[in-house]
Amino acid sequence: QLAAAGGADPALVRQAIGGGFAGSKVLEVHGDRMVRGDFAARATASVQLKDMNNALDAAAGAGDYQLPLTRLTRDLYASLCEHGGAGVDHAGLFLEIARLNGRASDPLA
Repeated sequence: QLAAAGGADPALVRQAIGGGFAGSKVLEVHGDRMVRGDFAARATASVQLKDMNNALDAAAGAGDYQLPLTRLTRDLYASLCEHGGAGVDHAGLFLEIARLNGRASDPLA
């Protein structure tokens, strides 16, 4: 989203960062899906939300251990699910970021 908003080609950005420390199987697989706009469910956003809630519940049970990035991610998944994205692939979090930035009609614009 940020790359496209700045005029860069998301596919080229993904390729450029893939050779450094950001290179990973996640970037390879999910990054490609995001660039292509393929959010067909493999593991759904609703399942990812459940997992985020479980992680936060476990942290709370461990003496109110704080996981601020997990909470932020959980909130983004909750919003995605609330806005009709519960059944998309968990890589579809990209769609929620697009929606938050007024780009919901074309997440790659």
